[in-house]
Amino acid sequence: MLALSPCLPAFPDYGHRVRTGRPRAAPKAIYFFLTSDLAVFQINYLTLHRNTRAYMKRNIMVWIAALAIAACGNEGQRTVTKAGSIDLDSITVDTTVALTDDADAPKAHIHLSMVYGKGDESKALNKTIVHAALIAPDYMGMLSDDVTVRQAVDSFVINYISDYLRDYAPLYRGDREHRQSYESEFTCHCTVENNRDGIVSYIAHSNTYGGGEHSVSSTIVKNIELKTGKILTLEDIFVPGYEQPLKDLIVEELCHRQDASSLTDLQEKGFFSGIEPYATDNFVLGDGEIRFVYVDSEIAPHETGEITVVLDDSKIKQLMK
Repeated sequence: MLALSPCLPAFPDYGHRVRTGRPRAAPKAIYFFLTSDLAVFQINYLTLHRNTRAYMKRNIMVWIAALAIAACGNEGQRTVTKAGSIDLDSITVDTTVALTDDADAPKAHIHLSMVYGKGDESKALNKTIVHAALIAPDYMGMLSDDVTVRQAVDSFVINYISDYLRDYAPLYRGDREHRQSYESEFTCHCTVENNRDGIVSYIAHSNTYGGGEHSVSSTIVKNIELKTGKILTLEDIFVPGYEQPLKDLIVEELCHRQDASSLTDLQEKGFFSGIEPYATDNFVLGDGEIRFVYVDSEIAPHETGEITVVLDDSKIKQLMK
């Protein structure tokens, strides 16, 4: 007999429920377990919207199977690195679900790859990774403190696809001529930099497409103390009174890159238009530098894309603790 090992515990243990259709009472619960050559699924539909029940049941079986294989059968594709004394590993999920039974139905595609720490030393780091709002929508933020990164990844994918089927399917059935508007794609690739002792910069590169004219890309960074799991802010890096000198250095660097002679000139080019310049908390503690990452459309028009301002430690050392 094969011993079943849990890949994803019952969702009530996570402190949230997964929604499918428009339940009038309690929503479904999803359980699945994986062995080396056998996946066993139990899906308990308590109440589903009558018009979507058959389709949802059929499709959820398909995409949960794909998720289980991708999330739990991926060991051979991982690259292990180190952060301090902590071994780092990664988990990747890649899955697609069709919106309806139609052969040419719109689809949602998710590719999510996250780095995590292995061993007891990594508990504080992993807890922060799960709850740091690195990925939007922030499905992970509602999870309990003891959820692993693997479980958080599974939960994100299941919630994303559940919401896609629930929200988009009824609209598409009445608007099939605008098929492209119901396509959805989410990709996120996480990396880690370990340039300062005891600190990792955890970087999530995401791209989201929801059927509009263009996708939206973003890079979210959290600088995390390995021992405590604390997320470092600018106040943890710089001395009191750093704000104005740091803003001046950022403006100076942008002016140099954009061939602008002043802040006013820079604003006329679309940077910090209508707002005061600021140093973002979205920064990477690099090797001998700090990289300030402004996401798409944050301080400049969309066509400018993501903006990274790099300041060498030699320029800011008088401001650093």
